[in-house]
Amino acid sequence: MSPRRAVRAACVLAAAALLGGCAWPAARWRDFTDIASFGISAGSGLGARATVTRLLAVEAIAEKDETFYGWNSRNFRWTSSSYGIPFSLWRVPSVGREKTPERHWFDIFTTSRRRTLFPNRPTVEDRRHTLFILSGADAIAGVDWLNIEVGISALFGGLEISIKPGEMGDFFAGLIGLDPAGDDERCYGVDVPHPSQEPLPK
Repeated sequence: MSPRRAVRAACVLAAAALLGGCAWPAARWRDFTDIASFGISAGSGLGARATVTRLLAVEAIAEKDETFYGWNSRNFRWTSSSYGIPFSLWRVPSVGREKTPERHWFDIFTTSRRRTLFPNRPTVEDRRHTLFILSGADAIAGVDWLNIEVGISALFGGLEISIKPGEMGDFFAGLIGLDPAGDDERCYGVDVPHPSQEPLPK
């Protein structure tokens, strides 16, 4: 395909995404934008983290209700609370006004616990790693299991970046009419209610 035709095709897909609702071209464009995510925050955390798929995570971080702005899972903002080593040995994170999850005796071996609230999901995503290996998970999308993430938080700002091989597979599968992620009908900017949660900042 010539460069001129490639640019023309990209323009057609972009126009379809803006004007075509949840039609096939718009869904493919949304799938494409899911392949990578990035976000910046105004702070509320301190430390760094890295994950290689959802199975392995190293976090030396403490953050409470750190709201990121950028792009992640078709959200322009999301909020995370997390404790990595050494804080995870005695602290359990909570998001907003939710009740703090119960702590168990085996949490003395927990090396990280992360809870993330996405506006377009009804349930808080929860990840626990024991000795750096995933030992508990809730509300994780199937295509997110292969995600590779890095993040850093300081008192006055934060940054996180994620590459999502599973979403790349979903994009290519969508070109032949398949939808392994089951997200073709999920559009942008759709908030769902989160009972007992403090409203996210606008």
